[in-house]
Amino acid sequence: MTPRLLLALLTLPLAAQTAPNSLFGTKASDLPPAGPVAQGVPPAAPAAGINAAQPDTSVVITPFRLLTLPEPKVSRTFQLSKLNRIGSFETTKELQRLYTAFAGQRIVDGSPAGSSKATGYLTTVNYALLQDLGDQRFLAKAAWPAAGPNDALAAGVDTMAVLLLDKPAKVGDTGKLTGMHVGMVAVLLTAEFPPLAGRRLTLRREAFVECATLEDSPAGLQRFAEAIAAGADLNVLTHEQASCKACGGLGFTREPQKGQLLDKRVPCAECASTGKVTVAVETKFVP
Repeated sequence: MTPRLLLALLTLPLAAQTAPNSLFGTKASDLPPAGPVAQGVPPAAPAAGINAAQPDTSVVITPFRLLTLPEPKVSRTFQLSKLNRIGSFETTKELQRLYTAFAGQRIVDGSPAGSSKATGYLTTVNYALLQDLGDQRFLAKAAWPAAGPNDALAAGVDTMAVLLLDKPAKVGDTGKLTGMHVGMVAVLLTAEFPPLAGRRLTLRREAFVECATLEDSPAGLQRFAEAIAAGADLNVLTHEQASCKACGGLGFTREPQKGQLLDKRVPCAECASTGKVTVAVETKFVP
């Protein structure tokens, strides 16, 4: 499996990254211990005889708003040996559903295990490249659907974003990629696209790393089950509908009314009167 060159952002925390190139343009081992700040290396000072007033073409990218993923509120175990037993939730259909979620949360990066857990929401990004920022980083006009629970990553429509591609590209290219959202970055650059050409400016934009997810297929599911049977430590995070505890799943609470036999029904704010709430559930797989 060919290693993915630029998936340096796949391990947490950010300061633990060690790949020579990242979305931020520097080795994480060079980052200060307190606060994840990284930036592109500016060009060397001009030599004697060169006009020092020449345009600044350096690019500096720093994390502005790092992505925060939801913490699971419920943990459960999927035991493969109980598959399709009467009264057990471990059914073939549930295994397929959980594997689809698992495949969408794991990306191929050439590790010995063949995949690595994604640290951001995965989504499909349509793009048109506007400017080359170096190290296969590009400023792009992009669009993507919302992703994550309750649309934690809002949809983008005709929006500028920063992309870290895993293959060579050039300004003007258009295409589609599976991208892992890594939060928002601040980009200091001299624009090379109209109507801002020649201006030195800082843009705050959502950032994505191009990646490939695991194969969601019967063959992939078979390898997944074999890995569980062999004792692999695997888990998946899903978002399930559960009864609202505040109202007991009724969608409303009751308040006594003085002099009235019937209580007043008050719509439940916790579940928006639906009686259901979305809960992050971590499912661990065991043989």
